[in-house]
Amino acid sequence: MSKTNSTLSLRTRFARNLRACRVSQNLSQEQLATLAGFSRTFVSDVEREIRNCTIDNIERLAKALKIDVSTLFIPVAAEDEVPGVLPKGPRSRRIKTSSE
Repeated sequence: MSKTNSTLSLRTRFARNLRACRVSQNLSQEQLATLAGFSRTFVSDVEREIRNCTIDNIERLAKALKIDVSTLFIPVAAEDEVPGVLPKGPRSRRIKTSSE
């Protein structure tokens, strides 16, 4: 029987679902933060479970993602891999290597 994240804390479930929804829409943390009116570090802290999120802020994030708030709390298999890191946004610069 697969263990679901319903046995995980709500903060963990929220953080995993927030990241999964963001990544599925190909949004960077910075892009989501801008859409929701937050700083990138706020979104990062919420996804890493460092910072709690108020009900109002949860609603702002859901609206920015164009999803229902309940989507951020749905159970998923605990074994499911957390989405990978997206490529950096427009601020990134390509670093030249000595072989170039």
